[in-house]
Amino acid sequence: MRKPADLRRTEIIEAVLRLSVEVGPDRLGTAAVAAAVGITQPAIFRHFPTREALWVAVADQVAARMRIGWAEAEAGSPSPEAAVRRIVEAQARLVAGEPSILAIAFSHELRVSNPALAAVFRGLMSDLTGRLVGAFTALGERMAVPPQDAALLVLGLVQGLALRWSLAGRGFDLVAEARRLLDLQLAGLVRAQP
Repeated sequence: MRKPADLRRTEIIEAVLRLSVEVGPDRLGTAAVAAAVGITQPAIFRHFPTREALWVAVADQVAARMRIGWAEAEAGSPSPEAAVRRIVEAQARLVAGEPSILAIAFSHELRVSNPALAAVFRGLMSDLTGRLVGAFTALGERMAVPPQDAALLVLGLVQGLALRWSLAGRGFDLVAEARRLLDLQLAGLVRAQP
């Protein structure tokens, strides 16, 4: 029995995410994806016209998951400082749960050969930076540095920590380490309430 196109597309995207960790996104071919899903290689191209389109769909799926996580973190935050903490924690939790995100985002080959995929990840960085700037701006006089600088420092913390976690073979609790280091960083960025 044939599956609905949307379900099959989702299966293909999930297979790409899973296999990106196992073999690396630069070495992942559509034949391996097709085998993992249990379809023929030409069937992949009925759902995605090109390999580049498949990777953009994967990036779009990652982007949607990230934006949902960030929005939920912001919505449940009692203060701007708590929003920063919750956004960073949501990001760390998502990366820890889906390690392929790092492999895909940091793949030089994919970014160079697929400008649309690179644009998705640039948009994500811009969105995350904007959310952090907004939260820091809301802290007003409590900020020890300009909100834009604080946002970039926190973004650097998130990216650097994710890269270290990946290079260390995912050998430590990414969420706990993100909390610990963010606490240290916020102590220098945000003045205590009077």
